[in-house]
Amino acid sequence: MHWEDLVMPRPPCKRRIGFVPNVTYYKPVGVPMSQLEEVVIQHDELEAIRVKDLLGEPQEEAAKKMNISQPTFHRLLTSAHEKIADALVNGKALRIQGGNVAIEETSLPPCGFHRRCMHSERKGCHTWGKETQPERDKGGAMKIAVTSVDGTMEGMVDERFGRSKKLIIYDQELGTHTVMDNAINMGLPQGAGIQAAQNVVNSGAKVLISGHLGPNAYRVLKAAGVEVYTATNMTVAQAIRAYQEGKLEALQGPDVSGHW
Repeated sequence: MHWEDLVMPRPPCKRRIGFVPNVTYYKPVGVPMSQLEEVVIQHDELEAIRVKDLLGEPQEEAAKKMNISQPTFHRLLTSAHEKIADALVNGKALRIQGGNVAIEETSLPPCGFHRRCMHSERKGCHTWGKETQPERDKGGAMKIAVTSVDGTMEGMVDERFGRSKKLIIYDQELGTHTVMDNAINMGLPQGAGIQAAQNVVNSGAKVLISGHLGPNAYRVLKAAGVEVYTATNMTVAQAIRAYQEGKLEALQGPDVSGHW
C-alpha cells in the first residue's frame, strides 16, 4: 500500500453566501402539485446567480466573495442556469434548498442587492435587522415565534428548531396566534435550519422561543434582528408567559452543531 492511499480526502469548503431568499418555491400556475416534477437549486447555486447575474460582479470577484475557486464558481453558475432553464422550458416546479454553505451574517438584506440596494427606505431595506418604531414604543417585540410539536398552545415546545413540526406565531398586541406548518423541513438533509429561520423572519416575529439552534439558523435570525430564547420542558403557553415575565434565558450563540 502506498502512503498516498492513506491520505484522507479534504472535506469540501463551505461556500459563503450573502443572501437567503424570502421565497423558496416556484411552480407553474394552474398545475396541481401532484402532477409536477421538481427541480432543486441549492443556495450556493442561487448565490452564484445573484452575484454574477444580478450584481454583475466579475467572475474572479464573485468567486472570492463565495470563498471558492473560479472553476467551482463556473460549475455552480452553469448548474444553476441549466436547472432554471429546465424548470421554465419543461414546466417544472423550482425549489431552493440545501447546499454546503456558510452564511455571511452581516449581509442578509431582504432584496438580495446587499450594499448596492436600489430600493427606497419605505420598502424596508434600510430597516433590515432593526426594530420598527411601534416595537420600540411597546418595549418589546409584538410577535413571538415558538417551535411547537403539535401546533397548539397547550402542546410542548419543540426543542429541535430546524425540524420542528409547527411554528406558532403569537401576537402580543392582539393576544391571538397563528400556526405555520414547518413539517416540510423535517426530512431535509441540509438547510432545514436556514429554511425554518427564514419562515420566522417572514412571519414578522422579532423573538423566537425554541430549544436548540445550529450556527446557520442562528446567523440568519441574528442578522434579521430576531432575539432567540431557549425553553425546555414547557408548553408553548408556559414559554410565552415565561418570556413576558423575563424568566427565559437568551441564547447568545448556536448551542448545537449543524444537522442536529
